[in-house]
Amino acid sequence: MTTPQQQQPPQEQQPLQQPVAPQPAKKGIKVPRLVISLVVLVVLGGVGWYLSRDDALNAKVGDCLHQKGANDLSIVKCDSADADFSVLGRVENKTESEVDAKDVCDQWADTSATYWEGKPGQKGTVLCLKATK
Repeated sequence: MTTPQQQQPPQEQQPLQQPVAPQPAKKGIKVPRLVISLVVLVVLGGVGWYLSRDDALNAKVGDCLHQKGANDLSIVKCDSADADFSVLGRVENKTESEVDAKDVCDQWADTSATYWEGKPGQKGTVLCLKATK
């Protein structure tokens, strides 16, 4: 006697899948270019400030200056042996010719020198100075 065989349902064929290429491993965190640019600008600005922090143009009333050259002054401590001038006053928005034509420092009677800084033909800043030596 033969036993009847059970019929098995036909197996469904699975569609062929495309092999997926492996993704390359990420190598660290990617920082957007904008962030890098901002960091570079901040660093450069800080370096610029650091290098120009003792420029005469940054002098305030009461600061002292050392004359390094004919038109080159730098801020120094007032008790320094290098202190050549003390700043009596600052006058903004004056052209170089305005400083030469009239004394913009008349309001400071002890003024013995003036220093103008700016671009030729444009307005700049005048420092009214008193010699310390």
